Order: sequence, then C-alpha cells, then structure tokens
Amino acid sequence: MNGVTWPRARRPFRIATASVTAGVVVLSMAACGADDADRASDAENVETQAFVTRPDLTPPVIETETMGEPSEGYLFLAPKKGNAQQGPLIIDNDGEVVWSFPREDVNVTDFRAQEYQGEPVLTWWEGQSSDGNGQGEVVIMDTSNEEVARLGAGNGRAGDLHEFQLTDDGTALVLVYEESSADLSSLGGEIDAATQDNFVQEIDIETGEVLLEWDASEHVPVSDTYAELDEDADAPFDWFHVNSVGADDAGGLLLSARNTHAVYYIDRETGELRWVLGGKSSDFTMTDETTFAWQHDARWTRDGMLSLFDNQAAPSPKEESRAIVLELDEEQGTVELVHERTNPEPIRAFSQGNAQVLDDGATVVGWGSGSRITEFDAGGEPMIEVKLAPAETYRAYRMPWRGEPTTSPDSVVEAADDGGLDVYVSWNGSTNVDRWQILGGDTDDDLVPLETVAKGGFEPSTTVDDADYIAVAAMDSDGAVLGTSDVTTTDG
Repeated sequence: MNGVTWPRARRPFRIATASVTAGVVVLSMAACGADDADRASDAENVETQAFVTRPDLTPPVIETETMGEPSEGYLFLAPKKGNAQQGPLIIDNDGEVVWSFPREDVNVTDFRAQEYQGEPVLTWWEGQSSDGNGQGEVVIMDTSNEEVARLGAGNGRAGDLHEFQLTDDGTALVLVYEESSADLSSLGGEIDAATQDNFVQEIDIETGEVLLEWDASEHVPVSDTYAELDEDADAPFDWFHVNSVGADDAGGLLLSARNTHAVYYIDRETGELRWVLGGKSSDFTMTDETTFAWQHDARWTRDGMLSLFDNQAAPSPKEESRAIVLELDEEQGTVELVHERTNPEPIRAFSQGNAQVLDDGATVVGWGSGSRITEFDAGGEPMIEVKLAPAETYRAYRMPWRGEPTTSPDSVVEAADDGGLDVYVSWNGSTNVDRWQILGGDTDDDLVPLETVAKGGFEPSTTVDDADYIAVAAMDSDGAVLGTSDVTTTDG
C-alpha cells in the first residue's frame, strides 16, 4: 500500500444555511433580559459544519484568532440562535470540535465541567424557555458521555436555565422562576399584580431533598428594581431576575440579581441577608468605577476577590460591557476596582455573559449576546478571541477535560478520484487520541498497519491505495490502542 498523504488538512465542510428546512423545528432561547430590538436576529443563519463520519453533527463554524498563549484546557459553550445546532459543545483553541452533543428539542445553557462524587463530570441545564427564564432539568454526564444523574428543582418546581452549581457536599444549587403576585404600588402599578418570583434552592442530589429554599420576595423589596414596569405586558413583571449563585467555605451563598443591579451575600443556613453590594440598598459605598448594571455571574475568586460580568446594558451610563474584579472591605463598607477587562472591539452585551477568573490569573469572558469569547492574560492582554456571530452562548468556560467515550471511533471509506480510497475518521468526545493507525488487508480478520500518523482536527482524512478491508485504530501518546473502528468492506 503506497500513496498515503496524511492528513490533507481537510477541515469540516461548511454549509451556508439560507433557510430553515421544512419540517425541522428550530428552538431559540429568549435572550436573558434583552429587548427584542437588541437581540441577535434568528433570521440570520449561521454557517454550519458537516462531517462525513458524523452527519448528525452540524455545529456552527467558529472562528478563532490567537494573539498570545491561551491557558490550558478546552472551551465549553452551548451555541444557540441563528439556526445554530443547539447543545453542549467543547472546542479547542483552533475552533475544532472536541465533543458535540446535539439537543435539538430543548434549549441548553450553563455547560461546563464540574466534580461529582469525587469524579469529573459534564453538567448543563436543558429545557424550554421564554421571557428570559426557563423550565427544565439539569444533567450530569460522566467522562464516557453516559448520563449519571438528572434532576429538576425541588418542591414541585421547575429548574431555571441560569445556574447549575455542584457543591463539595453532594448538593446542587439551582434557581427557579415562578409566577406569583406582589404589591407594585410603589412602582405605580397594581397592589396585587402578576410578578416573576425568584427562588434559590440547595438540593441533595441523591435524595432530592430541598435543604434550603430562598425566596427573593421575602428578603428584597420590589422597589429595589431597575426594571421598567409595563402593565400592558403579557409576561409577569420580572423585578429581580436572579442569574447566578455559588457557595463558599464561610457558610454563605453569593447571588446576582440582574434587575436590581445588586449582588447578595446570603447565610446558607438561615437564608438571611448578610450584605448587599450595589443597587438601591447597597451596604457598600459605590464609586463610578465600581458601580455595575444589569450584571451576571458574580463569583468569589481564588484569592477572595469578587468577579462579575458587568453588562451595562441600556439604560446605563457606560457604553460597553466589561468583566470586573472587586475587592470588598466588609468592615469599612468600601469597594475597590482591582481590574476590568473590555473587548478590543467594544461590546455592549444586552443580555447574558460571564467572567471566569482562572487560577493563573487569566480571565475568560463570554460576551453573551455580543457573540464572542475573549481570554485575557493576567496582565489584561487578549490571548484569544472566538467569534460566534450570529450564534450566541449564555456562558463560556475554559476548563480541563479528559473524555473517554465507550463507543468506537467512526470511519468512512469512499472511492477517491485517483482510484484509491479516501478514509475519514473521528471519535466524538475523545481527548486522548494522539495519532491514528490505518489498518488494511485482503480479509477482515487479518488487517495489518498501513500507516501511523498524527491526529489532525475532529475529522482528518487520507487517501490510500485500494484494499478489500479497512479499519482505523486510535492510539494514545504511548502507542496503546484506545479503540478501533468497525471494519469497512470495500470493492478493493
């Protein structure tokens, strides 16, 4: 066997979709808090990828520009809008697919790697959404891409799309949006008006027991909202709009509420407020540079600072979104801006977004409706920019991951133009492949190595001379075989 030319740097086919195929239902998540005029148009379709070995995978084409040395790990996102294939998606720094899991019948948000029962897992929320909130379940999947747990919110409620955080105690933090009623007379509305109530729950994953349920309406006055009351609107008034929650080792829960422009620190046992940062009832003195608006994703950093994504969505005094890190002095009630990160090309994200501060000091910023992801090094210099437009992802993360699927690699063999055979191969979700070995022979039980070559992209290809039977083996860096594709019979 001669004539092996591996790889031909064959990138995934790109199909510019001009319309929605008849009979295909495309779901789109309502933008988190964005006005219709500010949302990316779903009528503008994304350019999609297509693979010979996996025609069921059609993730959007993703452009990346590298300006420096990004941190280690893969990028986790869940594309939506613009007719993008919805579902969890892991990519590398070249925008190449590592794992794609289509979920066309549901919306997917907050896809990331976490730890459950001491083991690494993939997690996300999936369900239906409208008016900027969701009703669905959260999913936990192991390194072999097998589902190990699925749960909704407790007390008969449906889990919301904004957050799914695992704790070291075997519990999950989830959010709930539920229609209720409240006195809106302080805002010029009705005394008993339809409102969107917000809950934070901590749930024991194995038993489903609700260990804590925090109701925003019992702790925060509706008058603290910055949302504009429209009594003619069909949806309940969304005065609070919780969008993140996280636990810490001091017995607290850190919570962000978009529509009050505030971050809340809650006692994990009692549910009582320890303090409020920002908004109309701040326990801290805010300055122009520390004031945030319509924010998302409040987190404690490794060194005790507070990070968040400051949308500054209109109306606001600032003209672009930013990721910021704040230092709080609880005794003095003061706040200091440690640093901010703004995109090289200014972006104002009217909805969604997150800011992930990595252990090495780098910051990954998901620009939400701005349709980009940017990673900055510890000094604030951009290292890589990922362009999704017109698709979006609610959040974006950089995380380590080791995928070990129990399925076999996929391969397709086609007749080549020069009379040989084109061999395509992929293994969705595997991160351990270092190289591929082409096997061939005259019988299916006597295949011998034809060529061993380095791994290239999600679906590399090569051309070989005719053989009656072809298979492809995935090998790790030590030369051990991780898996072998089915044997393909050719016309030889």
